[in-house]
Amino acid sequence: MSPAPRRSGFSRRRWLLSAAVLALAGFALALWLFLAQGGLTPLRVPVGEPWQGSDDPGQIAHGAYLARIGNCLTCHTSRGGIPYAGSRPFRSEYGVLYSSNLTPDPETGLGEWSLAEFNHSLRHGVSRTGLLYPAFPFAHFSHLTDEDVEALFAFLRQLPPVRQAAPANAMSAPASWRNFSMFGWRMLFHRPSAVIAQVPDDSGPAPSQAWQRGRYLVDGLGHCAMCHSGRGALQSLPASRYMAGEHITGQGWYAPPLDREALAHWQEPELAYYLRNGVSRHGSAYGSMAEVIFTSTQFLTEDDALAMAIYLKTIEPAPSVRHDRRSASRDPASAGIGNGMNVYRQQCADCHGLDGRGRGLDYPPLAGNRLVMSASGVNPIRMVLFGGVAPVTGGNRQPHSMPPYLTWLSDREVAEVVNYIRSAWGNQASAVTIDDVRAQHSLMLH
Repeated sequence: MSPAPRRSGFSRRRWLLSAAVLALAGFALALWLFLAQGGLTPLRVPVGEPWQGSDDPGQIAHGAYLARIGNCLTCHTSRGGIPYAGSRPFRSEYGVLYSSNLTPDPETGLGEWSLAEFNHSLRHGVSRTGLLYPAFPFAHFSHLTDEDVEALFAFLRQLPPVRQAAPANAMSAPASWRNFSMFGWRMLFHRPSAVIAQVPDDSGPAPSQAWQRGRYLVDGLGHCAMCHSGRGALQSLPASRYMAGEHITGQGWYAPPLDREALAHWQEPELAYYLRNGVSRHGSAYGSMAEVIFTSTQFLTEDDALAMAIYLKTIEPAPSVRHDRRSASRDPASAGIGNGMNVYRQQCADCHGLDGRGRGLDYPPLAGNRLVMSASGVNPIRMVLFGGVAPVTGGNRQPHSMPPYLTWLSDREVAEVVNYIRSAWGNQASAVTIDDVRAQHSLMLH
């Protein structure tokens, strides 16, 4: 039997050429991704003199307003802790991370920071400690004007310094290797020049100043898309799912879509009033949104609240939202109401009415309520299980509360009464299951 022929020189050369082409293509792709996330610029944290403070009360007052609208207080204050001193935990599928100290303490806060460092951190998500996790909305804050960044820093630097180091993050690998994992994440998903919001067609009329201001607040300081936009791979925020609605990571609540169709039944002044007061004839704010309104949006000026409303009502629905709305009648909630009607009449009708129309601003309507009929049934499940209270605001000084039924109703009864309200009075929404109810027990405290 003759031996197998040796591989020819031509075959070896072809293999080497193919390997070289693949290596070159891989290098070109890596270079393109590196440049697309900003190249070296984001990685170079500028060095500057520590901030010496501002003696302009108008600038500090403006910075305080921006901090409120940016909701810095909520994220950078632990429950029951000192305002802006950080250490609030944020839970995700990758572990727990803690917010940083924004007070001017020289060792644990911003005391030794320069304005250039602060500006770089907001715009690029990179600080003297390394690359920041995208839980910090630097993609949104990159749209802030230089004047607003300086005013915000001036306000933070005049806060009382608090010596409080944040606990060490408890992230799983590879997210625990922060600089390594975040560099890879940025190359894949971070595009500094990308416009988060939509721009009207050039052929149409120029957007009004109110629309532009609303867009600046919604997509910049307000970073509304962090909760209300659908997530992509590795918690990215693809433009194709802008304001498409999403479950809020680690909290259990569902942030509904925000677009012109979802908000079609709202008049712009009504939506502006809701942002500042947390109540409306269409429903009230509970859960995560109640916290946002209490600590942030209730402080909006009337003009800014109206500007946000004007912009939100022009957003086109994302393709995934259109699909969800077309599928709303499939697997209808009425298929699983069981004893839900009786439970509703016994426990709910006194406040929300047999017709589901509620009573004024104290007891929100359930009939026609978009949150009740949202693609996810999480919010009504949580309200029945754990109850809730609307935020205390200037227009809602004595809010009425919803009692918890966790110990009064079985998981089956909760599912049945939620399915009843999602299918009664002309409502159309998909059914929830007992497993959906049980899944919320582990998130009771969030």
